[in-house]
Amino acid sequence: MKEVCPISFQQVNERAAQINAVLAIFSIMIFLFTPFKWIIFILAVDFFIRGFLDLSYSFYSSVSKTILRLCKVKPVMVNAGPKIFAAKIGFIFCCLIALSYLFNFSVTGLIFSAIFIFFAALEAIFRFCVACRLYPYILKLKS
Repeated sequence: MKEVCPISFQQVNERAAQINAVLAIFSIMIFLFTPFKWIIFILAVDFFIRGFLDLSYSFYSSVSKTILRLCKVKPVMVNAGPKIFAAKIGFIFCCLIALSYLFNFSVTGLIFSAIFIFFAALEAIFRFCVACRLYPYILKLKS
């Protein structure tokens, strides 16, 4: 990702992004399998904060950084631009899942949830961010 022009000149810890992905998977699982449906709105707000505002206000990122600090995991810094784009995509998916639930389109919600979990699992397990891979092509389309 070093060859990509960033939308920010910030760097983020990729290990924290992996833990964020795990937390997002757990949140979606809680949404799907428990009566705590409100968690999708918390996840959406967190993605909104990470994608459109400031990462330092993100609850999930704070939890991730705390876990990394307690486990004394060495950071792996990467360009923040693609990760910010991925957070925006995560926000869109959370909105689609929430709308599917609100309008009682349960199959549609399950499909969006499964896609979300699949891509989040790729990030969590293999450090493979699909949205980050698409990011350079989106930039080319915009210019």
